[in-house]
Amino acid sequence: MPPIERGEAQDGAGEPDGLEGKRGAGYWRRLTELATREERLLCSDGDSQTISRRNLLKLLGASMALAGLPGCTREPREVLVPYVEQPEQLVPGLPRYYASAAFVGGYAHGVLAESHEGRPIKLEGNPHHPASLGACDAISQASVLSLYDPDRSASVRNRGEIASYGDFQRELGDRRQQWNARRGGGLAFVSGTVASPSQRARIDALRERWPQARWFVHEPVDREGVFAGSEMLFGRALEPRYRFDRVAVAVSLDADFMQAQPGFLRYARDFTARRSPRLGKDAPGAKKLARLYALESTPSVTGASADHRLALPYPQVEDAARQLAIALGIDIPPPLQAPVPAHWIEALARDLQDHAGAALVVPGDQQPAAVHALAQAINHKLGAFGSAAVEWMTPVGFDEQARPLADLITAINAGEIDSLVLFDTNPVYTAPADLDFVQALERVPWRLHWGEYLDETARLCQWHIPAAHPLESWGDTRAFDGSTAPLQPLIRPLRGGRSALQFLHALGQDGEEEARKLVRDYWQEEFTQRGEGGDFETFWRTTLRKGLVSGSAATPVEASPRADWRSSLPAPRPAANGLTLQFRPDAALWDGRYANNGWLQEMPRPLTALTWDNALLVSPSLAEREGLEVGSLVRVTSGGRSLTVPVLPLPGQPETALTLHLGYGRAAAGRVGTGVGVSAYRLRMSGNPWAAAATITPSGAEQTLALTQVHDSMEGRDLVRAADLGEYRRNPGFARGHAPEASLYPEPEPAGIGEGRHAWAMAIDLSACIGCNACVTACQAENNIPVVGAQEVSRGRQMHWLRVDRYFAPTALQPRTTFQPVPCMQCENAPCEYVCPVGATLHSGDGLNQMVYPRCVGTRYCSQNCPYKVRRFNWFDFTGEGARYPAPPAVHNPDVTVRARGVMEKCTYCVQRIVGARRQAEGEQRDIAEGELQTACQQACPTQAIVFGDLARPDSEVRRLRGNPLNYAMLEDRNTRPRTTYLAAVHNPNPALQDEDAKD
Repeated sequence: MPPIERGEAQDGAGEPDGLEGKRGAGYWRRLTELATREERLLCSDGDSQTISRRNLLKLLGASMALAGLPGCTREPREVLVPYVEQPEQLVPGLPRYYASAAFVGGYAHGVLAESHEGRPIKLEGNPHHPASLGACDAISQASVLSLYDPDRSASVRNRGEIASYGDFQRELGDRRQQWNARRGGGLAFVSGTVASPSQRARIDALRERWPQARWFVHEPVDREGVFAGSEMLFGRALEPRYRFDRVAVAVSLDADFMQAQPGFLRYARDFTARRSPRLGKDAPGAKKLARLYALESTPSVTGASADHRLALPYPQVEDAARQLAIALGIDIPPPLQAPVPAHWIEALARDLQDHAGAALVVPGDQQPAAVHALAQAINHKLGAFGSAAVEWMTPVGFDEQARPLADLITAINAGEIDSLVLFDTNPVYTAPADLDFVQALERVPWRLHWGEYLDETARLCQWHIPAAHPLESWGDTRAFDGSTAPLQPLIRPLRGGRSALQFLHALGQDGEEEARKLVRDYWQEEFTQRGEGGDFETFWRTTLRKGLVSGSAATPVEASPRADWRSSLPAPRPAANGLTLQFRPDAALWDGRYANNGWLQEMPRPLTALTWDNALLVSPSLAEREGLEVGSLVRVTSGGRSLTVPVLPLPGQPETALTLHLGYGRAAAGRVGTGVGVSAYRLRMSGNPWAAAATITPSGAEQTLALTQVHDSMEGRDLVRAADLGEYRRNPGFARGHAPEASLYPEPEPAGIGEGRHAWAMAIDLSACIGCNACVTACQAENNIPVVGAQEVSRGRQMHWLRVDRYFAPTALQPRTTFQPVPCMQCENAPCEYVCPVGATLHSGDGLNQMVYPRCVGTRYCSQNCPYKVRRFNWFDFTGEGARYPAPPAVHNPDVTVRARGVMEKCTYCVQRIVGARRQAEGEQRDIAEGELQTACQQACPTQAIVFGDLARPDSEVRRLRGNPLNYAMLEDRNTRPRTTYLAAVHNPNPALQDEDAKD
């Protein structure tokens, strides 16, 4: 990649129509229509006179200027002619990078947005941001596709009809006078989590102006248990900030802190660095590795990485927390049942005590307040507070004055609300079923909605205002540790939306303010109040370039348990009989807000490998007892409501627990997400939002699920190699295999080492891979990989160039999970090359197995001859006019060919990045530096599991790892000599617990 250049996004002209781009046929149709319309305007005398070629070209040029959509750089509007005045620092064809932020669950992840002539196409992690450290999750990366979503709301709507923003402002002005007269009486707001300091200031100003107005918060995936637990323990709402870089032993109490809790990118990086022999402090000797225990109600990415895992249904997690607290000497009433075996608890408690000060217990966000209070009391007992593993801070997104959604329903039914403003929330879809929110909403006389889509809630409101995408917005937001990041637009709003600050400003006063001015004014006032001296303009530009407000992380606060905290604990609950239905956010769609994103719909979910659907996860033993197979339809009944859903047996699922993921069954998500899966919200109740008693009734019918793990199956061979830490110490080379000495292939040349050529290679650390699939989405965004849809996926025709296989190894009590990313192996003895009749697949001078698309005629011989099953055949024109899920051309990476049907595709080690780095190095008359060049999957990986580099460099990391005793090649007995190799996984089980498990 070229050196990162970051700066402040500027207003100016941008690319043509962002939905169809320069190459789309619809774009040219639009030009023709505009030219015809302008001709009619010029020929207003009614004569049928013709227009000259010169005038027609003038009109076409003017039309292109009118049709162009604004971008972030100051480019001239005459986009058909060369620049008259070249924009400063802009080189056509070379990308620029701007720091901004993306959101997951309301919390910020720092990103660098790649822009090509004002067109953002790719998001990378911001290495300066503490929440990302250069990594990027799948949801954040896919948000660039949502930017160009043609289903995003494009107009103000009044009672279902298109209206103007001026009409809205006039009616809002009349309403504002009523609110002023009543000091906000009858007015209510509903919002999601608000983590923006400038937005919070606007909200506080509205509250001060209208003290009788009420503010309600509805976040489907909330942190209510976290805040309620801290209030139970400390007497005030606080938020924990974990320091996994200081942890030697960790216990997860149903906490997926590596993928589904605020700060998960940072947590995964810090903790994995202590668990990998390659990354640990004692590497490469691996004398001491961190250990992880997981007690969880459904399989998760965090639990899959655990050295010891115990599956417990949701209600029993609290009982397990009580068992552990008592074993550590905390005086509380014991549980009415002991779900965890005695030897398990004893070994766990002893291990925690032996590592006091470096031990940590993490409760899951979805667990009740009692579990959070117990877990943090254990941490206090173990000396984890303060400078150890847990710091406490003022909550990022908690609003003490806000009320829950149930209180709003009560107020509406009492006739106390006549004006309702819904701010970036969709309760018609996500509200608990027992609240009957739709019925209550329709009783409010005046309803206003602000959001990106004309979604389920927007359609029931009188007014809808389209929201700007985060990549179109000026603003700010906070991360899990309180750090504040600026939002700056990469392009002017493609759909005419308003930013959150603009909307909040419009609520309070007449007129429309420029978005950039609103956020600048706020930070100028903050800068003055901070009194640090210096120049504000320098501070502002430095903040935008770094993507971070320096020194903005929350200051830790002192916290210690109240003397009487035990009295606030609820009494132990009796054992639950029957089945428990559990709800969880989806790894890709989260709570459903990303349902219209094809990249996320088609991303194989970790552990299940399921795409384009949600399924009821059941244990294999329950499935066998009920006679259920993959895709069997069952009727789930809970709280008097029923839902028909397909079944997916999953190893590691508790026998009496059922898990259903949120985010599906949308009725108004757009053309991609509407009608996909079933809505778990129809069974969710306000009193027990995360678990409830349930029953299932098989229907006898079946549904085909689009699973990817069953494709390209290579099970039964020695693919994944793993060992316990003790075995590794006794035999560091346990993973080494032996390739055949004799070969039918000609001996390849020595890869150019020492001859000025490169020898690109990759090593993947299985100890560090957590199976989050961020690398899959990164590869898709970088290489213009199309979306094919559920039907084609179910036929084995998905197009991802990289897959993450998962394998379950049975242990005494629970399966142990290992993930294995599988790109093209870039074999030196490539079986695909010798069978291609047209020479479309061939070897480059630096060792890459390349594809020449113009030569490929689609024989698929190479795919049949590939033992790794990493080639993808483009069956249909997934990007053309007839495609069902075409990606807008504007999102395509211009450095990568957009392939047509009938060709074979595969991983290329991001050869376009290699060429770019080589070109820049040659221009500067130097060699490519170690670490300068990263593949897309490597750059996104939160745990640094993927290492790419040049074997020809004696100092390269990938060459060093080739000599690591854990290094091995997949299917090396085939003598393919792959350039992609693996480091075997090393686990660190507790010897005492391992011995007891073996007895069972």
